[in-house]
Amino acid sequence: MMGRALLLAALAALALTGCVAPGGSVSDGAIERSVGHNREAAKVNTELAAGYLQEGQLKVAVEKARRAIAFDDGYGPAHHVHALLMSRLGEEEKARESFARAVRLDADNSDLANNYGGFLCSQGDYEQAQAMFRRAYSDPLYETPEYALVNSGRCYQEAGQEAEALAQFRRALDKGARQPAALLGVARALYETGEPQEAAEAMRRYESRHRHTPGSLAVAIAIDKELGDQQALKNHRLILRGRFPDSPEAQAIEQGGSR
Repeated sequence: MMGRALLLAALAALALTGCVAPGGSVSDGAIERSVGHNREAAKVNTELAAGYLQEGQLKVAVEKARRAIAFDDGYGPAHHVHALLMSRLGEEEKARESFARAVRLDADNSDLANNYGGFLCSQGDYEQAQAMFRRAYSDPLYETPEYALVNSGRCYQEAGQEAEALAQFRRALDKGARQPAALLGVARALYETGEPQEAAEAMRRYESRHRHTPGSLAVAIAIDKELGDQQALKNHRLILRGRFPDSPEAQAIEQGGSR
């Protein structure tokens, strides 16, 4: 998966001009060495870019990603990392172009399909996003299909399709997903589809395994209100105000918001 390792040493300068054979032409062996050097340089710069992206050093990450592409424009992972960077920087059109280029070059990369799906969902392109998620979680060789299923569920929720979202979150849990997003997604989807008792049970499962966030507390409070559970409502409000007093969710409560 892109970005899991950051190289500790910088890449030494590569002599990429090639060797000129007698008669002024470049030998086949020199061409092969040059191509190999370019691909290796692209790979190393891509790994560096991914590492800097993880560390939040976006300026140098962009420099490394662009350098990788300059070395080898046909190296899909370089375009993948560049797309992630452009998305982080709010350059949506550049991100879309880089994702599309990466997919053309690396069509079987399920991590890429999952990330591209997340980007498309953020742009409101829900149908195409689901196609990308489907490509990822349907891949029998993908080691973490539950991540794509959770992202698919969240995207369905963004589109207001709670029943479809619930099905995806449950599929993720069936595959052993341990992310809090899967359990929280089930709780929210059950609440939205008019099953507050089941939603409350899902929320209890979430609370037994994970610490609350402002978002999870907002869902819990909505469920409490729907059930008329005043004690749970009081407890969840206290946690929200105590741990996250400056969050938008806490401010909504202070202003009399419903969530």
